[in-house]
Amino acid sequence: MPASTDSKPQNPPKPNKPMAKKSDPTDTPAMRQFKQFKEQHPGCVLFFRMGDFYEMFFDDAELAHRVLGVTLTQRTAGVPMAGVPYHSVEGYLRRMVQAGYRVAICDQVEEASQAKGVVKRDVTRVVTPGTLTDESLLNDEQVNPCASVVFHGDDTASIAWAELSTGAFQLVTVAAAEVGDELARINPSELLYCETADGAAPPRIAELPLDCPRTGRPGWQFRMGEAVDALRKQYRVATLGGFGLQDDDPALAAAGGLLAYLLETQRNDDGVLAHLRPPKTFARTQHLIVDQASLASLEVEQTLRATDTDGSLLAVLRRGGSSGGCVTAMGKRRLRDWLCYPLADRAAIEDRQRVVQALVDDSRFADELAGALDGVHDVPRIIARLAVGRALPRDLVALGKSAGQAEALENVLAERPSVAPYHQRLAELLSVLVDLADRIQSACKDEGIPAHLRDGGLFRDGHDKQLDEYRTLQRDSNVWLANYQKDLIEETGVSSLKVGYNKVFGYYIELSAINSQKIKDDDQRFALWTRKQTLKNAERFITPQLKEFEGKVLSAEGRAIAREQHLFAELCGVCEKQIDTLHAFADTAADLDVLLCFGRRAARHRYVKPTLTDEPGLNVVGGRHPVLDELLGDRYVPNDVSLGVMSDELTVMSEESKDSSLVTRHSSLPQSGPSLALITGPNMAGKSTYIRMTALIALLAHTGSFVPAKSATVGLCDRIFTRVGAHDELHAGRSTFMVEMTETANICHHATDRSLVILDEIGRGTSTLDGLSLAWAIAEHLADVGCRCLFATHYHELTTLADPAVGGERAARIANLNVSVREWNDEIVFLHRIVAGATDRSYGIHVAKIAGLPDGVVDRAHQLLGELAVNHEGMAPKAAPSPSKPKAKPSPVVDMPLFAQAPEHPVVDELRKLDLNQLSPMQAFDLLREMHDQAKNDSP
Repeated sequence: MPASTDSKPQNPPKPNKPMAKKSDPTDTPAMRQFKQFKEQHPGCVLFFRMGDFYEMFFDDAELAHRVLGVTLTQRTAGVPMAGVPYHSVEGYLRRMVQAGYRVAICDQVEEASQAKGVVKRDVTRVVTPGTLTDESLLNDEQVNPCASVVFHGDDTASIAWAELSTGAFQLVTVAAAEVGDELARINPSELLYCETADGAAPPRIAELPLDCPRTGRPGWQFRMGEAVDALRKQYRVATLGGFGLQDDDPALAAAGGLLAYLLETQRNDDGVLAHLRPPKTFARTQHLIVDQASLASLEVEQTLRATDTDGSLLAVLRRGGSSGGCVTAMGKRRLRDWLCYPLADRAAIEDRQRVVQALVDDSRFADELAGALDGVHDVPRIIARLAVGRALPRDLVALGKSAGQAEALENVLAERPSVAPYHQRLAELLSVLVDLADRIQSACKDEGIPAHLRDGGLFRDGHDKQLDEYRTLQRDSNVWLANYQKDLIEETGVSSLKVGYNKVFGYYIELSAINSQKIKDDDQRFALWTRKQTLKNAERFITPQLKEFEGKVLSAEGRAIAREQHLFAELCGVCEKQIDTLHAFADTAADLDVLLCFGRRAARHRYVKPTLTDEPGLNVVGGRHPVLDELLGDRYVPNDVSLGVMSDELTVMSEESKDSSLVTRHSSLPQSGPSLALITGPNMAGKSTYIRMTALIALLAHTGSFVPAKSATVGLCDRIFTRVGAHDELHAGRSTFMVEMTETANICHHATDRSLVILDEIGRGTSTLDGLSLAWAIAEHLADVGCRCLFATHYHELTTLADPAVGGERAARIANLNVSVREWNDEIVFLHRIVAGATDRSYGIHVAKIAGLPDGVVDRAHQLLGELAVNHEGMAPKAAPSPSKPKAKPSPVVDMPLFAQAPEHPVVDELRKLDLNQLSPMQAFDLLREMHDQAKNDSP
């Protein structure tokens, strides 16, 4: 029977109790700290200091395991963890940054023994590829700039770049299409841009041909108002006019975004970077422009094999020893700047040439200058570490030694007119530098400099009275301990008793187990002895007297280290007040170092001073490629170059160059010679070397260096363009031919009559007729522009451009050159000599044979070459001969001119003579049949 609806259940259910919350293994005070700092620094790997290790958790731990190879473990279940020792963290930081990651360093900012609860921590710095300052993280030969870019619509863009490790800060505004080239010369280690709403890099940023990390930044940091305010605060000025900048300068937006990033990565008390120099507008008009493609083609910084830098121009010039090279790290970086940014002003170039000439003429001067520079350390990077609070004791000592070399350097330069401007600069800085050197050297030791101040030992005895007191107490402790041990031995009668110390237990009295029992048995006599530690065969004790002494000694050691740290900070502060003076000294030393490099190389390798002219000419006698000249020595074959305007003193050839491409001329006025030279000849014979040699000689001349030649006259250039080699950019959707045409288009649009253009094998990436047509049109265009141009090609048809019947008026501006070759016993010998005239053969099959192509393939190629030359109008080659048949002798090569007319058939001539009005229908039919039979019989 069912229960009544109003009856209550007999056992009503009890209300549900609230379920206990499951414990979260990551919800600990330390983990909450970690998550807080991780949120504050998105995109950074967080190195979280815990005791003697920097720990990483969660995704950061797994990343560290992959990149650094450190062991992946767990702090608690489900919490991946990896760590690195704090005392060797710099090596791990370097590897992480080289892999392109940003690292936030979170340190303990209070002693664990004094902490109430969790130890206080804070992010003390952010390490990124573009903001490195530590010596262990940097290559002293390479610049390490951080750059930012802001596009102003579709037409222009501004770039700001700063090197935190040296304090350099520059700005430039360029056409939007030139951003890639400008950044390639800057070679940033990190590029900043205004981030978009979705966090992705804008297409114009993503497509830039740079091999560096790209970092998005908040858009407000690039706004003009915030940028101007940030710059004024940094330099403590009311207006930027003193720096040559207007408040509406578009480049300030890029500068503001960059400055905000630098300040964010460097934690300091006053919120400024004391060593960062005021931003300087880069004057492009003062420099010869060498675009990205040209720098790569000429192998200025690295060879076309990206992993090889030893064969680059920069590497060869940097090499030390008696052949030249730079003495200082500053000079090595300055040399790179001069090569990537050659001068365009004749007076400035000739100022450098005068110093180089003085060094060439006086080897003693060069040796003394090298000796004075040898004691100068990397001053700009030391200054940077001082300014950001990461200087080490050895940095301070090195700075003192460097400042001390200023007097020696000034003495070397004295009374030498060629270096008078540099001497004047040093004379104005000398008193400050000498005083600074005296202060540092009188305070710090010369030898045994500690790597860190953790254990002290930097300052000399007698420098500071208070420090001497602490040290005396530490030194006297050994004497006191020896006397105390002697007294205890006499008191106890135990000759084996010893008094010792370790970092864990402090000072102790150690007795063997047998002797310690005697002490225990005499409780009254040794009542004040307290057992401190029990070992296997010994026991250790402490007495009130020893405990009191321990307190004095240990506190003296700590106070001595604290005192040294205070003195170190004071001395660093003195140096920071002279940052401008130190920067000026570093700039002067770097310039002199590069000029010394030029002078010693010129003397060692027989370089000559080029004559600079305003006429757009280029005349070189006995020119040599600066890299191959050193590698090959006497085996290198020099060559001559003559392009454009030639003055009479330059066109009289020496006996050694009578068979060269130079034309002997005698006149009282400059004469106009061919501005475009078409160079034909076989592969492997030296065409590419010749044209690169020409461009490198012109580039070196614009840096103020002497050049590898017997004589040289260089008309000042506005740009150097090169189009050499073949490579694709598939990541940007561009094939090899597309890259070639893009670079060539840039040349055609921007080359002027003052440019130097180097072209190698234009048009080879497409069909023969397409490529030949393009090469022909490009050669005509450049000849009309009047730029100095070397055009290496295998299209022999182009050589007819020098014939007035084909080239017309422009033929006078075009010359033919070829690489001399000798044939002997069915072999070819490359003479590597450029001579006047054209060639009609490329010897490609011979080169293929040298390269190791199978004999059968080479023989078949010979046969096909003859057949294709005869049947070039479209007939297919014959089938390959049977192996049993004798090999066919190659037919002679017959190259038809590009626009030659085919010979007419006799029938055509007869048709012209006919008078159709006098022919009857029957006569016309009979004549047509005869012509048809004649044409049919004459066909092949």
